[in-house]
Amino acid sequence: MVWSRIRSLVRGLVSRSAVEREMDAELQFHLDLRARHWNDQGYAPADAMRRAKLEFGGVEGVKEQARESRGLRLFDEIRGDLRYGLRTLRRDPGFALIAVLTLALGIGANTAMFSALDAVLLRPLPFAEPHRLVEMDAVNIPSERFGEDSRPKSYPDLQDARALNVFTSIAAYAPGALNLSGVGAPRRVNVGVVTDNFFETIGVAPVRGRSFSEEEGRPNGPRVALVSYAFWRSQLGGAALAGQNITLNGTDYAVIGVLAPGFAFPEQSEIWIPLTVPVSSASWEPFRQYIPSRLIARLAPDVTVATAAQRFRSLFTPYVTEKRPLDDLVGEGVRPLQGALVGERGKVLLILLGSTTLVLLVACANVANLLLSRSSVRRREFAVRAAIGATPARVFRQLLVESVLLATIAGALGIAIAVAAVRLLDALVPRSLAGAAPIQLDARVLAFTVSVSVLAGVFFGIAPALAARRSNAGLVLKSGGTGSIAAGHSARVRQAFVLAELALAVMLLIGSALMLRSLQTLLNEDSGVRPERVATLELTLARADYPNTEARRQLYTSVLEQLDRLPEVEAAAVINELPMRGEGGVRFTVYPEGRRPEVQEVDNMAQDLRITSDYFRAMGIRVLLGRAPRPQADTAAPGEVAINRMLAQFYWPDQNPIGQRLVTGFETRVVVGVVENVRSRSLESEAIPQAYYPLLESPYSNAAIIARGRVSEDRLIGALERAVRQVAPNQAVYNVRSMEQVIGSAIASRTTNTALITAFGVLAVVLAAIGVYGVVAFGVARRTSEIGIRIALGARPGQVRRAMLNEAGVLALLGIALGTTAAWMLSRVLNNLVYGISTTDVVAFTIAPAVLLATAAVAALIPAQRATRVDPVRAIQAE
Repeated sequence: MVWSRIRSLVRGLVSRSAVEREMDAELQFHLDLRARHWNDQGYAPADAMRRAKLEFGGVEGVKEQARESRGLRLFDEIRGDLRYGLRTLRRDPGFALIAVLTLALGIGANTAMFSALDAVLLRPLPFAEPHRLVEMDAVNIPSERFGEDSRPKSYPDLQDARALNVFTSIAAYAPGALNLSGVGAPRRVNVGVVTDNFFETIGVAPVRGRSFSEEEGRPNGPRVALVSYAFWRSQLGGAALAGQNITLNGTDYAVIGVLAPGFAFPEQSEIWIPLTVPVSSASWEPFRQYIPSRLIARLAPDVTVATAAQRFRSLFTPYVTEKRPLDDLVGEGVRPLQGALVGERGKVLLILLGSTTLVLLVACANVANLLLSRSSVRRREFAVRAAIGATPARVFRQLLVESVLLATIAGALGIAIAVAAVRLLDALVPRSLAGAAPIQLDARVLAFTVSVSVLAGVFFGIAPALAARRSNAGLVLKSGGTGSIAAGHSARVRQAFVLAELALAVMLLIGSALMLRSLQTLLNEDSGVRPERVATLELTLARADYPNTEARRQLYTSVLEQLDRLPEVEAAAVINELPMRGEGGVRFTVYPEGRRPEVQEVDNMAQDLRITSDYFRAMGIRVLLGRAPRPQADTAAPGEVAINRMLAQFYWPDQNPIGQRLVTGFETRVVVGVVENVRSRSLESEAIPQAYYPLLESPYSNAAIIARGRVSEDRLIGALERAVRQVAPNQAVYNVRSMEQVIGSAIASRTTNTALITAFGVLAVVLAAIGVYGVVAFGVARRTSEIGIRIALGARPGQVRRAMLNEAGVLALLGIALGTTAAWMLSRVLNNLVYGISTTDVVAFTIAPAVLLATAAVAALIPAQRATRVDPVRAIQAE
């Protein structure tokens, strides 16, 4: 029964004309039947048809009853309401434009932010049964470099984890990069280095060719590669895989498979090569001195994450000591893969989505105020409709349909805004998820937008609709549609909306002030370098092209000679690890000669930095004592090393470190210089001990070339690239940028968060100011006669202005007080987003309300000033 009514309703909506023809045919059949009856009784055909129609009681009435029984009448009325709503919006394009733009900004911001949240947190990873995938910490991958039994194990390894019997497979992967040559200009490509069972573990199969075999996953196995679909089409022309080869770091790899379109995990990889187990020396080539690998596993069918985590902890019991408790060894243990990849970024996205929700609420309150003002103008229209039979419910529904229509139009424009803004949100996706969670406006996001639009329409449309329903049609018609009928209640509702706008706006503005203060504090941190007029580029030398120390030394020396000849270059240098690149680099234990520590401490670990002699001048690092280290011509003499201030204070707090001997690794070096601390990862990372060695003694394959100049960074970058091309035309270079861009990249996510919350705060303040303006302007218009009488009785302009401003002032102070209190209570949610300041920072909580109060005062002053120019004669005559 129910399903038959639903089918009838759907058919009536989809095939409306056919249903109408069927009703007409059915009614005509019954009319003809009754007419035939009366014709048989002796009536003329015309009289017989007239009697039949009289018996029916009117064809249109019968059809209307049929429509209502089928549930079509309501849809007919709503369709009529929509047509009427469109006509009213066309009659008032100024109102429609302001309302649509206001809502579109709020809906567009919510759509864009939800698309980022959906990509990172809500949408499942594009793997088979992603809920069964987990990540694990603190498990070693065996390495050939030391031999499996050459020293005692300090952590469990892969074999131990596999013996737990809670995983069907365990795989490892690491994002790296290699030089691609032989296909267009030499360039650096992102490479995923994965164990042979990686794709089987995540449940992804190549769309062409095959995955890696066990033999290819062993040391010295065949050199093979899989490529992304985009790489296959653009670089290999979409040709058959048989005989296809690519050259990476001077070594040929046979292409054996192509992955599905869009797959680029991990970290936007274009090519995948085997990570051998045990790890061989060749496995290190795609990385900068260390392999940042991660272990993932697929849970057995009946095993939960909690069970696996508990069993996993048991692996570490044999390695527990007094100084290495179990929790420290296990780390985060076993956890769902998606949560591990997202990390703390999920909380940030929820905060940002909450901010856009506040903006949308401010926009809704603003549009509700506009509709209330518009409803007061349309009171006579509603009264006339009531007088000719429209019920209060009918008027209520009409206004609600108009509001939803307005929100739907704004939602369509909001989608366009989101499409333009969504690419700006890429920085919100964690680097570990890049290639697996692209931000996109798919059906889920569009469904969210439609839902938000409809809910927003209902939210801001209810108050105006209720206000119109309360109006007294008789009094309105008697007064000619003017006066203050229901104005008192409408004014109070309008004030309540502005109060809410101000409270929400000050919350967002305080958040913006906290973020801006935090960012300014971060930018004021001493990085240890002077980044202005410094250009950098990075390169990695392939073992096939530069197989030994002498070849690498020759390249670096030749590039520096080219740069030293250029008049625009003030100083040039090479370093193995650029500061604030976003990676920590390699660290080794160092200690004064004769004072070997019994227990390794964190402070004993110094970052291993290899530099050429002019590095400190090129980077603008302050030399506190001595000089930069130089290569020793006499190999029998101890080598030189420079250290940073932190390491000097740690070992020689009350002495001059120059001339002291420092044991680094397996050799002893003489300290020849002390320099200022330099942030290694980013501006927000703490300084760490650093040791600088002469790069040309043992040049690394990975290096950054730096040039400080007397010209702009753009010209310096060009000079750097030309210098490398002249020495090594086929060498790929990457990360070609200024040092200021390097620092900017290291804090990109924090900058993006600050920019977004600040933009939301500014938008909310503008909308709140418009709301204050609207309330005062409406108050002036409603009280025009009163103002005219006051002026006629001798009120001065200042008194009139104060009277108009008092109402807005009380409203603004109350709204700001409510918003400030709420912001103080909710400030803890910003703990992960601020740096160097408290989330209850007094400056932010003082400046933000003051800015909003000043903005509200300006917004209120404009209509208040207009009130002082009211002509009393005309105002009294109009009354």
